[in-house]
Amino acid sequence: MSVEDRSRVEDQLRRIDDLVAGLGHGGDPTTRETARELVECVLDLHGLALARIMAIVAAAEGGRAVSEKLAQDEQVKAVLLLYGLHPDDAATRVRQVLERLRPRLEAVAAGAEITRVSAGLVAVRVGGPGADETLRQQIEEAIINAAPDLDEIVVVLERIDAAAAMLAG
Repeated sequence: MSVEDRSRVEDQLRRIDDLVAGLGHGGDPTTRETARELVECVLDLHGLALARIMAIVAAAEGGRAVSEKLAQDEQVKAVLLLYGLHPDDAATRVRQVLERLRPRLEAVAAGAEITRVSAGLVAVRVGGPGADETLRQQIEEAIINAAPDLDEIVVVLERIDAAAAMLAG
């Protein structure tokens, strides 16, 4: 996705948040409730249609590859996550992130592993001589981008200095 497209999507998401928040303030309570219900109905309709589209894609020959390609597009991924339709669960997406980061981690003599996964939560341990707070933050940000549907992401830094690593190995 281009920077311009990403900016446009982010602007639209902020605008939607502002409009939804505005529904709760001022005006006639009946009008507010009607507007809220209208938004819910439109979202439900879109969610049902999108779920049907994803089911048709999944059933087609080569459907898994198409689903994966759709899920890689930032705009499409955001909508799939919104409706709980992403083809990969959060734990799979976190594993994929850690795998993509492996070369960077190895370059600084660090490693990362998932230590806990449960509904809405993932915990990751980052360790090794090259593990530092900057690396921990980069891993956390990558996980947030891949799995924004998680309620809690815990990335624990366990720094091991080179001398201790040599003694342990």
